[in-house]
Amino acid sequence: MATANPLVKCTVDQCTHYMPGDQCMAAKISIYNDQTSSESSTSADTLCKSFHARKTVGDMVGALHNANVGGMVSAAFLSGTQVTPTVECFVSNCKYWHHNNLCDAARIDVMGANASLEQDTDCQTYEPR
Repeated sequence: MATANPLVKCTVDQCTHYMPGDQCMAAKISIYNDQTSSESSTSADTLCKSFHARKTVGDMVGALHNANVGGMVSAAFLSGTQVTPTVECFVSNCKYWHHNNLCDAARIDVMGANASLEQDTDCQTYEPR
């Protein structure tokens, strides 16, 4: 069953949306194919287009348009709550891809510790059809 809100684990610790506990505080993340080849054959060929580098306070302010404020508030007050962004995926050759760019995976792992560009991020959940 396709869902727009699978559980997201994110280790992209240099992103403005990263929260301790490997959570993503973005309202929406967008997974795309490799920009050069426009296709993916491995997880390294995917990327998170919602990545926004965290370097200055200005970067944090610039990323507020995609902040999951409701999720952050409920996570702060409801113990055990997972901040779950909406996920859209444009990697149509992934076994979890579903029409309307949804994902059938119950969990998505976005990796990219010390990333400085969106190309440094990967959707580890990717599996070819």
